[in-house]
Amino acid sequence: MHLNQAGVLFRQRASMMLALLEQAGNELHQQGTDLTGTINLGVVETGVGGFMMEMVAKFRDRYPGVQFALFDGDGDSLRERLDQGAEDIVALVEPVEAAKYNYMRLPVREEWGIIMKKDDPLTRRDVLTREDLYDLPLIVGRRGIMRDSVSDVLKLDQTKLNILITINLPMVSRDLVVNHHYYHLGIRGVYEMYKDDDLAFVPFSPQKTSGHLLAWRKNTILSARTMA
Repeated sequence: MHLNQAGVLFRQRASMMLALLEQAGNELHQQGTDLTGTINLGVVETGVGGFMMEMVAKFRDRYPGVQFALFDGDGDSLRERLDQGAEDIVALVEPVEAAKYNYMRLPVREEWGIIMKKDDPLTRRDVLTREDLYDLPLIVGRRGIMRDSVSDVLKLDQTKLNILITINLPMVSRDLVVNHHYYHLGIRGVYEMYKDDDLAFVPFSPQKTSGHLLAWRKNTILSARTMA
């Protein structure tokens, strides 16, 4: 895809998102000529957070009377809250069981690899392979579908992985990585969220990437204007 085509796609997705947010909130209503109320927005803790906050800022510039209630979580907790009506719309990282929802793809992709201490000898490597992973004390996300997706690409034997700690939110693992020499199997966006000079990220070979979805309940109908 050419850069100008990518830019057009990005703008189209952003426009669709703003229109979707306008319809998403259960409590939004018209007060005079202004839109007011609250949108409950769930966001997975990945690099998609920056993109979503840009959309939130643009939306509030357009509709200053609208407030946002933000919730961070992993895919399981976000989908549960969406099902319960606690969230109007959620940003999820793939793979995700999305068939029960309406959704649109977001222009954000993540690369998978290992987050480790910056002075670790493995940081001298450009990439890591499956053989490297079998010997590492790993921290992984609790969602098995994620591990399965990574394993499919790397042809991993999951029974050989030394998984010692599972987490639902990645930010809690920083001290274990820096101070106790654990290795976090995760995505580059999480590493970038840390903004920590003591950490490094080394991607996998073969490369594994994941996209993102914006999902909402199927009883939320988008108009033709929204999808234009």
